[in-house]
Amino acid sequence: MAGQQSRRMVALVLALVVVAAASLPAATAYGCYDDCYERCANGKDDPVCTKMCNQACGPVDQGAAAAGAGAAGGAPKA
Repeated sequence: MAGQQSRRMVALVLALVVVAAASLPAATAYGCYDDCYERCANGKDDPVCTKMCNQACGPVDQGAAAAGAGAAGGAPKA
């Protein structure tokens, strides 16, 4: 019976590690918004691309995008 309890604990810890790792931003996500917007908007100010890239890149990269966007609320200019 102790073996089953140990397996359950290991499975629970593993599940928690996976959930925690999924919630952390990936190292490759840095600059995601800027790259996404450049590819989508092709030099234009496009609110559809803004929404799509915000959803695709997640909340971590949105802060960097907002800082680069200025007061207009649009995408950073290249």
